[in-house]
Amino acid sequence: MKGFLKTVFASLVALTLFFVLLLVLVGAIITGQEATPPVEDKTLLVLNLSVPITDKAPRQKFSDVLGNAVQKKEGGQQSLRTVVTAIRKAAEDDRISGLYLKGAVAREGYASGWATLKEVREAIAEFRKSGKPVITWQEGLDEETLYVVSPADEIVLNPLGLMEFNGFASQVNYYREAFEKYGIDVQVTRVGKYKSAVEPFLLDHMSDENREQLELLMTDMFEEVVDAIAGSRGVPADKLHELARKEAVIPAEEARKRGYVTAVDYYDVVLARLRELTDTDAGKDIERLTGVAGYLDSLEKDEDEDDKDKVVVIYAEGDIVSGNDEDKVAGNRISRLLRKAREDEDVKAVVLRVNSPGGSADASDIIQRETILLKKEKPFIVSMGTVAASGGYWISAYGDEIYAEPNTITGSIGVFGMFLNIKKLVNEFGVKVETVRTAPAADIYSLFRPKTEEELAVIQKFIDNIYERFLDKVSEGRKLDRAAVHEIAQGRVWSGRQALKLGLVDRFGGLNDAIAAAAEKAGLEDYRVEEYQQPGSFMDDIIKELGFGASVGTGCLPLIPCGRMWNIFWARRMSGGSMPVCPMI
Repeated sequence: MKGFLKTVFASLVALTLFFVLLLVLVGAIITGQEATPPVEDKTLLVLNLSVPITDKAPRQKFSDVLGNAVQKKEGGQQSLRTVVTAIRKAAEDDRISGLYLKGAVAREGYASGWATLKEVREAIAEFRKSGKPVITWQEGLDEETLYVVSPADEIVLNPLGLMEFNGFASQVNYYREAFEKYGIDVQVTRVGKYKSAVEPFLLDHMSDENREQLELLMTDMFEEVVDAIAGSRGVPADKLHELARKEAVIPAEEARKRGYVTAVDYYDVVLARLRELTDTDAGKDIERLTGVAGYLDSLEKDEDEDDKDKVVVIYAEGDIVSGNDEDKVAGNRISRLLRKAREDEDVKAVVLRVNSPGGSADASDIIQRETILLKKEKPFIVSMGTVAASGGYWISAYGDEIYAEPNTITGSIGVFGMFLNIKKLVNEFGVKVETVRTAPAADIYSLFRPKTEEELAVIQKFIDNIYERFLDKVSEGRKLDRAAVHEIAQGRVWSGRQALKLGLVDRFGGLNDAIAAAAEKAGLEDYRVEEYQQPGSFMDDIIKELGFGASVGTGCLPLIPCGRMWNIFWARRMSGGSMPVCPMI
């Protein structure tokens, strides 16, 4: 017994020493960082487009700190409000001599989507109006990067660089024959002939309905890109269409001749121009430059800021799931934040920023309940990002006003459930499953038998009920005729351009437009914006990274990601017995 206690005590001492040394190490890293330097005259603002732009402020991971010595100002992601606010403030700051757009656009998950890029390019265009130069050097150009940098004064393309402009495409993989080959059966319940998320598992080709909606969606989104670039570069839109149809890719010099870029040259030539803007001697490193986050950190804070009324921004970015997952749109967590804003007397208006393709119907409804309660007490504005579809639209429907961009993907008002049967597959490997049940449907969600017609009928009735509620909620929230909602629903996705015509959204605009609208509706002139989902303290992140304090969700778990614009979720709860399905919207 004594030996056991000694071992336990020694282990506790070793563990304590480990944490002490770990904290000392982290403290040394943090202390060793340089504080944000003050902004001097002739400082260049740098926006690194190769760092993905998310809606909410990214959480700095402990593993990143150890690996990168805390790259606080140029981390793995940057937030949209940080980028846009920094650019707009810099336009009015006499110390900032210009804006340099570095690198090509990098898309990652929901980051740097088309609607996000539209807000960034509009901020760049506003900066240019200040009379300060906007400069970029690109090794090559694709549609995303040209879309963002086209408002710049000086677009310099590497001599061997290519400009790609070949239009949009959506490629869908179909697994029906593969599933049949390997003994996997699929059964589906759904509502909405356009709800195509399950098609890859049922068909070996694209349905007419899906092709119809994708063609219109991509046409609208491509038109936005063409019109924006044509307007910024002063070239006819039909020339861009012709380029996409007949050439797709052109060399740098041809891009210059046609007016898409202003010059063809190497980076050292651009570097000399940047040195000129920052009053830096030839051959010297440019020291007078700052990233967008560093620039905002350097600005003096308003001493009376804390006394102002608040407009709160809450982010719903990612897949909608049950529970409290901070990296997704977790029903309990988002509803709690909405309730917090509703009950806080200092909060005068709320903006819900939605960038989600949907997910759990239960979690969506939990969130929506809080939006209904909030709307009764305070102005509630919805700002749609790159995608606010299905469950993403469910949680948006009751906004006093809904803002979207022309290239937002929205709608998808429909419901589905999908069930796999892998009995044949496991039998091939010599695995057989026997079941003892107390009732015929006790194992209804088993992976090892197909659902009976009676069981599918019960599930379909449940799915139908959710769809009917979806129609009711959209009709009530948007004040639309229910029959008209059904006509534009049926699982169909729409561009923001079409959604405005159909009454699914109210106005075109970005996050800042939604914030301004919320403040105006609340009668505020002098206010502050508070984002509830700011990164936690460094110690909180350390604890989470080490696995302490992490919550284990028992709700719906997304298991089958599929497609570029939507995710298909096979949802089950891990338990000792049968596993209930989570209907997806």
